[in-house]
Amino acid sequence: MPRAKFLIPLTFILLAGVIDANSRVAFSRPGNMMRVPNVDINMYKNLLAVNVSSEYLSSSQSSSAFSVNTMGKSGYLYGLSFVKPVNPANSGELGFHLQKNMFKYGDVNVDVGIQDVIFRQGSDSADDDGLDTKGVSLFAVLSSAKKFDDYAIATHLGFGSGKINEDSHLYDSNQKQNVGVFLGFNFTTPFMKKNGGINFLTEFDGKGLNIGVSIPILKSTHINLGITHFENFGDFATEDRTDWSALKGDAPSITFGMGINVPRIFDADEVEELGEQLQLGYGIYGQTDSSILYYDLICTDVVETLRDSIKVSKNMIDNLNDYNNMLQHNEVVLVDSTRKNFLREQVSQSNQNKAMRHLSRSLRFFYDEEYRNALSEVNFSIELNPNLAIAYGRRGSIYYMLGDNRRATLNWNVALQLDPEFTEIYDMLQASDENRLTPVIIEKIQENIK
Repeated sequence: MPRAKFLIPLTFILLAGVIDANSRVAFSRPGNMMRVPNVDINMYKNLLAVNVSSEYLSSSQSSSAFSVNTMGKSGYLYGLSFVKPVNPANSGELGFHLQKNMFKYGDVNVDVGIQDVIFRQGSDSADDDGLDTKGVSLFAVLSSAKKFDDYAIATHLGFGSGKINEDSHLYDSNQKQNVGVFLGFNFTTPFMKKNGGINFLTEFDGKGLNIGVSIPILKSTHINLGITHFENFGDFATEDRTDWSALKGDAPSITFGMGINVPRIFDADEVEELGEQLQLGYGIYGQTDSSILYYDLICTDVVETLRDSIKVSKNMIDNLNDYNNMLQHNEVVLVDSTRKNFLREQVSQSNQNKAMRHLSRSLRFFYDEEYRNALSEVNFSIELNPNLAIAYGRRGSIYYMLGDNRRATLNWNVALQLDPEFTEIYDMLQASDENRLTPVIIEKIQENIK
């Protein structure tokens, strides 16, 4: 409830700012960058992506936009935006945007699309009303995402025409159709990891440098902050706003806004069909486990509760496994103790000598790192004399070298049961508990007990 009380007035303030705007407001086009086209595969997981944003050219002049984006099952990304330009007064722009992935190889994607198919209404000049074909933007963008430990970076490189290449704060009916190159970087960090991580944005939109940051206050809600035309930020709010015709296209602005993702609910067939796509994302923490996808998309709090319950259950299972291992260990000790009492009178001197010969062979195989042969020899030795503490101690060392720490500890404890004064075994158990037991230490101990 406190979060809702915070978001409601903030959303109202941002929506109320859609009263005067330039044409391409930051964060108003499809994707997760500021002004440049990009590939945002996370849209597969969302039914809608709603954004409101504002650009402030001075304390008294701002521009704002409202946009809605969605992705169909066919892979087409659709966007609809509303902008009210600064000048002419009381005019409005309704823009349509379309994008499609044409090529994918590993983490590399190539998308093509069309943006800024604009219908203008209410301008000062009736000739400027209607469908605007001069500002239509055709583009192609190549995107690649790389992960580095807890960080990730997505690179977007492409070219486009229309408003992608040239977008002034003022409407220009004589705008030329040039083609320009753009470049953008999206750097994902582990800060606020639970909500997806903070994203730092840097881009060159063909005319200037833009920087920004996207902060996830919730898993489905993020705050956007940035500066457009950062190279001219020293001239912020210094132009004469009384003469709108003198307003430069590269005038710097401070932008902020908010994005809300409405999750898509998938059925079982869709999860299986789109499983790989649902797990794609530029951020480390954008990975989605399909087994909990339904719950995560419906209610995050419920999922977190279920995850906590699973953790508790797992801890209980681990405790039961430890208790079972202890019982198995006690059983082995009991069986070995029974065999000791029974075989004490049965084992002949001949069997004792054979047991020691097998034990000697096991030591040679141990030094040659032929651990399986060493294990076979020591097993023969134990069969001949189940009361030989040194045999259990050596079998524990062999299991440790094979990576079976549970069996190693079990055999060392059996050796101590047979010979409580077996000090070398105490040394290995203590080193194991302190995580300082190494193959070198084991070999040195074996040299002392051979």
